[in-house]
Amino acid sequence: MRLHHPVHRDRLTHVWTLYRHADITRATADPTAFSSELWRHLPGEMGTDALTAGNLTAMDPPRHRLVRDLVSRSFTARAAAELRPRITAIAAELIDAVVERGEMDVVADLSDPLPVLVIGDLLGLPREESELFRDWARRLLSFDKGDLTDEAVRKSVADAQRELLDYLKVHCRRRRADPGEDLISRLTQAEVGGERLTEDEVVNFANLLLLAGHVTTTLLLANIVLTLDEHPAAAAEVRADRSLVAGAVEETLRYRPVIVSNMRVTTRAVTVGADQLPAGQFVSLSFISGNRDERYFTDADRFDIHRDTRRHLGFGHGIHYCLGAPLARLELAVALGALFDRFSRFEVTDAPVDYYDTPGVAGPRSLRVAFRPH
Repeated sequence: MRLHHPVHRDRLTHVWTLYRHADITRATADPTAFSSELWRHLPGEMGTDALTAGNLTAMDPPRHRLVRDLVSRSFTARAAAELRPRITAIAAELIDAVVERGEMDVVADLSDPLPVLVIGDLLGLPREESELFRDWARRLLSFDKGDLTDEAVRKSVADAQRELLDYLKVHCRRRRADPGEDLISRLTQAEVGGERLTEDEVVNFANLLLLAGHVTTTLLLANIVLTLDEHPAAAAEVRADRSLVAGAVEETLRYRPVIVSNMRVTTRAVTVGADQLPAGQFVSLSFISGNRDERYFTDADRFDIHRDTRRHLGFGHGIHYCLGAPLARLELAVALGALFDRFSRFEVTDAPVDYYDTPGVAGPRSLRVAFRPH
């Protein structure tokens, strides 16, 4: 598709897809032509901003700029770095719980609970309620592509989303009345130019952080373990030289990204390559294709932990570049280092890898690994 049909319109859905890195980055860098406010073009209740206020991925400037500025003041790289001791302790605790087994499910035993506990701490949510967050996340990701027309599935997803938002709303109101040192408190108190975030904006940002931050890190760690298992020479290099962990993380983000695509809608007629896209068209940006674009990455289908990956799309691009990327990178590096420290060997078993089939997301929902402790 990159070579012969880099801009393609599906005959059934009428959605356009961009496959080349240059076209994708152009679209992500131009919110005036490629809007993230898809809800404006959806029918009924979906066409309101009640569920998207504060969700940075569904906002355009100028409100996006203001909200991101407010959030950035509280959700900084320094704040993420201060969580390293907690992340290290959680990873050690989770691995301790399985070390006698000789086998683990990387997702269920490590990569799923780790980010939920970390983000819950960051938001100031009770640790004893972390299983609630994991359950909501599982329900929101439980459907496969073929289930989208199933009314019961859609209702289950909608119910899970409403329950989570109601839960976060309670905590938001408590923090406005009695703020603490957590992120929700800081968001309720943050102010720029006399403006503060609304309740919906605080709640929906916390929702985004819990879900996107949780799911991305969960599947990325599983993708890293799976990819290193497929490339034992690279795994041996990383084990021997921990300075290569960062390169392994970034190359996996390029080679096997969790978020495989992202949607935009055209606000006006726009030309991409040889094609004219009218206004009001839904456009899918194929990050997974852009990450394999031969024009940007030499020998793009090869996994190379020494590659210059600075232009990968694993965390997005432009104004919607992932705000939680520093925290995700830290969690992944700590967890991967903990696996190397505790196990002299770990490898994916012969059990079939169970992958998510949820639209736009790629990664295992279960990954069995056998290991040998040091």
